[in-house]
Amino acid sequence: FVAYTVSDFGWSGPMHSILRTPARHITRGRHARRSVDALRHKSSFARCLPASGVALSRSHRLTRPFSTETHEFKAETKKLLDIVAKSLYTHKEVFIRELISNASDACEKLRFLQTTQQVKDVSDSERPLQVTLSVNESERKFVIEDSGIGMTHDELIEHLGTIAKSGSLDFLQRGESDASKIIGQFGVGFYSTFVVADKVEVYTKTADKEKGEKGYLWTSDGSGSFTITDCDDVPRGTKIELTLKDDATEFCKLATVKKAAQKFSSFIDFPIYVTEEGEPKPINKQEALWMKSSATEEQHLEFFRFLSGNSYGKPWYTLMYQTDAPLSIKSCFYVPDPDNAPSRMFTKDPEIGISLHSRRVMVKKHADGVIPKWLHWMKGIVDCEDMPMNISRESMQDTRLMEKLSMAVVRRILRFLQQEAKKDPEKYQKFFKGYSYFLKAGVIEDKEGNFSRHKDDLLKLLRFECSNKSKGELISLEEYIDMAKEGQQNIYYFTCPDRQTAMSSPYMEQFIQRQRNVILMFEDIDEFVVNAIEGFKDKKFVSVDSADKNFELDLDKPEEPENQDARVLTEEEQTQMQKFIRDVLKEKVQEVKFSDRLVSSPAIVTSIITPHMRKMMKSLMAGKENDGLGNIPMTLELSPKHHIVTTLHTILKANEPVARIAVEQLYDNACIAAGTLDDPRVLMSRLNKVLEMFVYQGAGYDYAKGEYRISDSAEAAPKEEVKAEESKEATATSSSGSSGSSGSGSKFEEVKP
Repeated sequence: FVAYTVSDFGWSGPMHSILRTPARHITRGRHARRSVDALRHKSSFARCLPASGVALSRSHRLTRPFSTETHEFKAETKKLLDIVAKSLYTHKEVFIRELISNASDACEKLRFLQTTQQVKDVSDSERPLQVTLSVNESERKFVIEDSGIGMTHDELIEHLGTIAKSGSLDFLQRGESDASKIIGQFGVGFYSTFVVADKVEVYTKTADKEKGEKGYLWTSDGSGSFTITDCDDVPRGTKIELTLKDDATEFCKLATVKKAAQKFSSFIDFPIYVTEEGEPKPINKQEALWMKSSATEEQHLEFFRFLSGNSYGKPWYTLMYQTDAPLSIKSCFYVPDPDNAPSRMFTKDPEIGISLHSRRVMVKKHADGVIPKWLHWMKGIVDCEDMPMNISRESMQDTRLMEKLSMAVVRRILRFLQQEAKKDPEKYQKFFKGYSYFLKAGVIEDKEGNFSRHKDDLLKLLRFECSNKSKGELISLEEYIDMAKEGQQNIYYFTCPDRQTAMSSPYMEQFIQRQRNVILMFEDIDEFVVNAIEGFKDKKFVSVDSADKNFELDLDKPEEPENQDARVLTEEEQTQMQKFIRDVLKEKVQEVKFSDRLVSSPAIVTSIITPHMRKMMKSLMAGKENDGLGNIPMTLELSPKHHIVTTLHTILKANEPVARIAVEQLYDNACIAAGTLDDPRVLMSRLNKVLEMFVYQGAGYDYAKGEYRISDSAEAAPKEEVKAEESKEATATSSSGSSGSSGSGSKFEEVKP
């Protein structure tokens, strides 16, 4: 018989010097013991030898050969292995997730086979089902061990020797387990180890005694081949030992491994331990609550705080959602307290607070692509068994199925909020005040990126103040329609800074007079929301400050007493006024017209875009030399029966300079009411002239005659003083440049209606 040689053990390098002693000496005396002990120390392969201090007898040599088999990977090339190991995974830490998932599958398979009596005699039956992680910094080692099903010699070749051969998938296809409990189905997760390891060693022993009680060592450096060696003293299950590369030594640090394991595998169905200072410590204490059909309030509170990373706070709303159609989804969602709602100033590119899992294993910490950005403030987990993952399990592969998943989850969240709004309106109102901006942003983003698929559900969640309700009281769009007058086809709204400004605006006069309800919108985003949705339930949105809109004035004509003495401009007088005003304002207005929409104000300005939108666009384009807003045509609308307008007509010829200043001031006042006056400082010169009029008129100055009126009871003002005052007034007029003339004609002339 042939004695052992170096090649029999697969030893090379330094190991060769240990066996320079002739083979006949190995079985005799102290030398044999020293040689075997040396091998045990210097090579992990020594674990496959008999116990320390036992000589290799001649009979042992002949009947227990520890042979090493070398195999090539089946039907794969070195290049393919390089792709899997070096290019498939974007983050190195993912290998920890893959190995823990494989370990969990191994434990699940054994549990199922024991339950169904398919495995009756289990090796190491007293050993509990668990997963253990450990590291050795000095030797650059990462070790993961499970007490699951293990593998036989043939299974090692079949499952680890063939890339993309999944034992878990075979297990499912045979119908031997519940698919929801099996994680790995691709068969490439194991090869993620070569992303970080120069050498991979797998110690394994099958749990089924009927298949054998022998252990094996599988070894490979990822170069395209592997070896399998018989091994003694291997416990049930699988142990994977990685010798890490120089650029992956971070994974032999306990803190790094622990953080990664908690990140990806906090909800694995079996205990996961990390060996710290020789003691195993659990890291997945938190239960996978979303997998349950129900949970207590205390469990939800604990889970919410776990997801939030805080030891305080309570969820405002809680939703557990499970369904089998259109996909198998198990999920749990939480709405944080509105008092802790994120600030818009610091959410330019927020991270999604909901993570994506598949069979308890985290696939994406931030489930973008499934959860839209405007729901980033929610906390929770979505677990989809049918998730169309790519082979690295880092992203979804089938875009259509991903859209189905997103559609189902988002729709359920929005309809849940609708239910809560009806159940407890007061509680929902507080929620809306905290998260209104994000829901409104959702309307806009949903149109731009999702074809408005959630528009109706989102609009039902919006709340606004209205003119016919008290301050602070909110109504929904559905409630507005219920309150609308019979035959009303429009939803009237007004975007303004606050309620007081809205109710005193000239644009609201006709609606207040008719007691017609108007939605009041106070947030800057509201105007964009309305432009994005256009209508709700066949009703069109119409802004009260828009131009050339049908305000349905025939619906509810106001009952007001006829004032026979009130003067109203005739059509001819209106034409004269229009021509004069266009000559004065020139390019500032495109059109001057008379309107019946005004009740107590003389004039308003309108445009193709609302004044509020114009103001917002102006602020967005601040700093640009030409923002284009100056070229947007404006329309000046006048009331033909307002006393300021009728009086203005009487002085067109009698005192044209004053009439010109009055027209400019009338236009500026209308712009102030609309909130579109860019710089109020331009009004100072004209306002000073108006102040001058009041002061001089109070002093008795007669603007028509250009002199002071002196009453019988009062002393006549010295002529020198009058002349000095007139000289001073003429100087002030010429310096202001607003009236465009000098002399007594530059004085204001007030004519009472």
